[in-house]
Amino acid sequence: MAGDAGTRRAPPGPAQPEAPDTPVAPKTAAVPGTPERPTLPTDRAGIAARIAACGLDCGRCLSHPHSPISRHARGLLAELGSFAARAAFFARLDPAFDHYAAFEAVATRFAAADCTGCRSGKCLLGNCAVQTCVKERGVDFCYECGEFPCHRTGFSEMLHARWLANNEKMRELGLAAYMAWVARQARY
Repeated sequence: MAGDAGTRRAPPGPAQPEAPDTPVAPKTAAVPGTPERPTLPTDRAGIAARIAACGLDCGRCLSHPHSPISRHARGLLAELGSFAARAAFFARLDPAFDHYAAFEAVATRFAAADCTGCRSGKCLLGNCAVQTCVKERGVDFCYECGEFPCHRTGFSEMLHARWLANNEKMRELGLAAYMAWVARQARY
C-alpha cells in the first residue's frame, strides 16, 4: 500500500553530481610545522643555520633540498610521470608543450637540489666572499661587523644591493623578526 512507511520514497531532489574519477583533496590551510609551512626557527643558532650571513634565506633557496622549490619540483615531476612521451600530442593542442623538454630540465635541476646552506661549506654563488669574511671577523651576520657596510662581498651590483638591504633590515628588526619577515617575502 502506498501509505505504508516501508514503501515510502523520499521526494525527488536535485540531481547529484557524478563522483569524480579521482579523489579531490580537501582544501585546508597549511599547518605550521608541516612541509607546506615549516616552523621557523626563533633562536640564534636556528636562524643562523637557515639565514646566510648575507641575509638570504638558504632554507628557501632553489638549491636547498628541503626548500619549497625543490620539494614542489620533485612532487610535480613525480605527478607528471612519463608526460614527456605525451608532450608532442599536447603540443598539437597548445604550442606551449613544444617546450616541455626545457621545462623538465629546469624542474629536474630544482628537484636535484643538494646544498644545505652556505654555512655548510657550499654556496650556489661561487664568488661569495661573505662566509670567509664573517668567520675571520667572528660574527654571524655582516651587519654585526664594525666595518659594515663594505665592498668585500664579491657580489654583482644587484646582489650587493640586496646584501646591503638584507643586513640593514636584520639590524633594524632583530634576528627573530627578520626571520619572520623574510619568510613572508617571495624568495626570488
